[in-house]
Amino acid sequence: MSCEKSSEQKHPCCIPLSNCNDTTAEGGRASEGACRVSSSRKSYKSMMVVEFGPHGIHAMASQDINAGTVIVQCLPLAHSLFNPPTNLLTEEEHYRDENRRCARCFFSERNVDETTVGRKQKFGRCSKCKVAFYCCRSCQEEDWNQQHKLECQYYSKMRKKNEKIGNIYATNAEEDVIPLLLRTFSALKIMRDGNQKSPEESLKNEVTGPHDALVSCGPDHFSSLMVSSEHIKPSQTEPKSSALLGVRMKIAIDLMEKVAIRGSANDNPQRDNNSAANSVWGYNKTVDDKSVAFTLHQSIERTLNAFKKNNFGIVDSLHSPFGEGVYPCAALLNHSCAPNCIIRYQLGLNVGTKYQSPILQIVACRNIAKGEELTHSYVDLALPTEERRARLMDTHGFECNCKRCHKNGCCVKLPENREDWILWPLKHKFAAMGCKSFGSLSTKLADVDLDNAIIGCQGLSENNKASIFLQAQKFEQNASKCMLEGNLEGELCNLSQGIDLFTRKGDVWFSPFHVQLYSLRGKYCAALLTNGLVNDAIAECEHIVSFLAVAFSHIKHHPLLGLQLFTLGDLYSEASFNQDSDELMNLFGTKAELAYIWAKEIIMVTHDHSDPMVKALEQKLESVPMK
Repeated sequence: MSCEKSSEQKHPCCIPLSNCNDTTAEGGRASEGACRVSSSRKSYKSMMVVEFGPHGIHAMASQDINAGTVIVQCLPLAHSLFNPPTNLLTEEEHYRDENRRCARCFFSERNVDETTVGRKQKFGRCSKCKVAFYCCRSCQEEDWNQQHKLECQYYSKMRKKNEKIGNIYATNAEEDVIPLLLRTFSALKIMRDGNQKSPEESLKNEVTGPHDALVSCGPDHFSSLMVSSEHIKPSQTEPKSSALLGVRMKIAIDLMEKVAIRGSANDNPQRDNNSAANSVWGYNKTVDDKSVAFTLHQSIERTLNAFKKNNFGIVDSLHSPFGEGVYPCAALLNHSCAPNCIIRYQLGLNVGTKYQSPILQIVACRNIAKGEELTHSYVDLALPTEERRARLMDTHGFECNCKRCHKNGCCVKLPENREDWILWPLKHKFAAMGCKSFGSLSTKLADVDLDNAIIGCQGLSENNKASIFLQAQKFEQNASKCMLEGNLEGELCNLSQGIDLFTRKGDVWFSPFHVQLYSLRGKYCAALLTNGLVNDAIAECEHIVSFLAVAFSHIKHHPLLGLQLFTLGDLYSEASFNQDSDELMNLFGTKAELAYIWAKEIIMVTHDHSDPMVKALEQKLESVPMK
């Protein structure tokens, strides 16, 4: 049974409407070209529903959801690895063994070991474009048929023009998006031609487990993605943005036009290549006034805007982005600076006889009540409110008014005496876990606004504060210069001086969790480790953990805190081996165990259970040095 919808409220997704009585996969099917749910179960009940409000679509919880629960799993409509940073790496350096990933399933060659089944020890390279690598023949064939063919032609043309252009890869952000643009076009073309098996046929009875349902987004959902107001309707004039005028984009458009007319089940002999390519994007289906239509250039410009507002950066176990994907279903979630969901990825999943493309998982990072809106964050939550709002306005075009963005909307409990703030989160957590090495802790706590905690300062005028920030930035810049020159002593000296600006005693007080101090400590810790100064690095890492625990105190589970705790556990563990007495060895061993346990509490939510990071953490807990 499908839900009734008005013409103004088109719903091309399989996620059911909130006013629909049927929340099974079948109840969410809205139209041809819509998304579909694949599951080994006969009836899949969605934990997420959507409803229409004054600001568009909202994703809501259809039931109470516990922290750590996978709410929805999504397959990408299209996905692409980032191109090598041509200003830092040569092509061959970028494609060394440790940097290779399969262009379809995104599995890393460095994770292949003797227990890996079905994958090559050395990934094969596409013989035509010499850009894409694959872990097995199955991935290569699937990617060629679904997304890579057009991209391959593009890179092959770039190689022929290499002498004139200078490099086959993008030299700016506008060109960097072209591979994903072509892969998306290829995927949409196959779907609109009806040449791709439905997810039900290809995945049925093969996707198993507690969260076995996969959402595959269709072309109609893609064409309805949120864009800026100037791109919603076609314009009377052709766009003249630089993104459409470069040599690379012109080659890409030419490839789209040539392939668009081929093999279409709905070929119209009267159509030219341009209109055929335009129909693949499908935006003219969304226009009510049929007398005005999108041109191909307008469709591409709208797509680039949709990418900017809706795409997802795909990250590895260390939360470092290495690719991006088009996940229209996940784009249903709105932003909040105090989110109840996080995004994580499952890479290289073996489904039957094939490896699947990167699966995006929407996971509850805290307990969620039925009827509560599901949200995740579009920006770095460690930033203060003013900077977060500025970035959201620049990238997504809206001013955030969530509770975190209001004064005292999100508070963290800290000691009333500010002198006791130093390392408080770490000391308090370890004490609660049974560690007594920090002695007695303050019991008088107060609610502190989160912004005051991470940018708090007293005793300085605004001009003097700005002067200190500029000095700190100068020290950071000098440290970076010393690092590039191989002057490790100079790097350490500059970073230490920058930290002293925020930590010196006197009438001036900066919060020990100040965001700029956090940036300096991160670089200082890395430099100390490079120089083998483990004990000094431990001290900095403890401060970094304390900052993250405060900055993410309103989220409970955040991957960066979990990963930093993992690092702190490793440092404690290494230090324990270098102690002369059993007492000190046991002290560092105990701290290592507590850091690993705390990290596991977080990482079991922020990472898929099959992730190498989870397995490594479990091994660490088994090998903590104790006597």
